[in-house]
Amino acid sequence: MKDLSRKVVIVLIVIFAQSSLGTNAALKDFSNVTTKSLSQNGYYKLPDGLMIQWGLSDIAGSSRTIYLPVSFYDTYYSLVTNVTKSQGATMSVVSSSILSKAKSNFVVNGTYQYENGDYGYLQSTEKTYWLAIGRWK
Repeated sequence: MKDLSRKVVIVLIVIFAQSSLGTNAALKDFSNVTTKSLSQNGYYKLPDGLMIQWGLSDIAGSSRTIYLPVSFYDTYYSLVTNVTKSQGATMSVVSSSILSKAKSNFVVNGTYQYENGDYGYLQSTEKTYWLAIGRWK
């Protein structure tokens, strides 16, 4: 009887240890990751320290500061922007440039060029989609 109770205790300890070990590790499909916001301007923190952020903002004027939903660990994150033309716009070339980056924001400007060669800064009807990938810890 004494040996049986010891074996039961050992089995319970093993079960408890295995269940406790899994609480801080992400499952293969990341279904247990809770540090995320899947909104229009959102983020997803992966357990290994990688973070993906995305968003949409207007880009009118010579430059626009876009604030990230969550700050990165440093400024060594990768950033991609994409400008959308407003419906009915006659612009032939629309582009955006990243002017500077900080841990919690970046500055971008948008320019356009018409077929006749005229150019300028984007208006409030144009939007920029952005995607940033970097480190959060």
